[in-house]
Amino acid sequence: MRTLSPREITERTVEVYPFTGDWNKILGEPDIRFSTLIRGEAKSGKSTYAARFAQYISQFGRVLYVSAEERLNSKTLQNRIAYCGVESNNVRFVHIKDHAQIDATIRTGHFRFVIIDSVQHVQMSYNEFEAMRHKYKKRKLSWHLVMQMGVDISKWKHEVDVIVELKQGYAQVHGRYNSANRIQVLKQNNQQQSLNF
Repeated sequence: MRTLSPREITERTVEVYPFTGDWNKILGEPDIRFSTLIRGEAKSGKSTYAARFAQYISQFGRVLYVSAEERLNSKTLQNRIAYCGVESNNVRFVHIKDHAQIDATIRTGHFRFVIIDSVQHVQMSYNEFEAMRHKYKKRKLSWHLVMQMGVDISKWKHEVDVIVELKQGYAQVHGRYNSANRIQVLKQNNQQQSLNF
C-alpha cells in the first residue's frame, strides 16, 4: 500500500462544502462525504433542524429526505416544510421504511445528500448503514441520520463526523469542523423560532 508524506497530504486538494453564516459556525466547511448524527428526545426539534438543513444544502445538490416517521400527506409535515422554508425542488421527500426501497431510490436519484428521519423507523442497524454507505462511496454521498434517544450509539458515533444533540431548545454540536458548539432551535416556551440559516 502506498504511503504519503506530510507534504503530500497537506498539498492534496480536498473537496469541501463552502458553508456560510450559522451553518459555517456549527459545521465549518465539511468535506463532501461528511456525515452527521442528529439526536434528541421526542419533540425536541430534530426534524425541524433536519428540514432547515435540507433546504440549506439543496444549493449544493439533490437531497433525499426519507420521512419514515411521517406520511407525505401529513399535516404536520406540511406545516414543518412551510415553517422551515423548504421550497427547493432539489429537496425530494419520500415515505419509505424498507432498506431495499431506500437503496433503489438512492441508486436512481442522482442525490448528493441523504437524510434518514429516523433510523429507528427504517429499522436500520449500524452494519446495514455501513454497507449502504460503502456501496455508494464513489458517489460521494453525504449522510445525515436522525435518531431518537435511548439507542446505544457507541458504534455510530465513531463513524460520523458530527453529532448534533437537540436539548432544551438548543442544537448542541460536537464534531470535527465547527467553531461554535450550539445554536438555538426552540424558544424557551417550546415554540419553534426562525433562525438566520
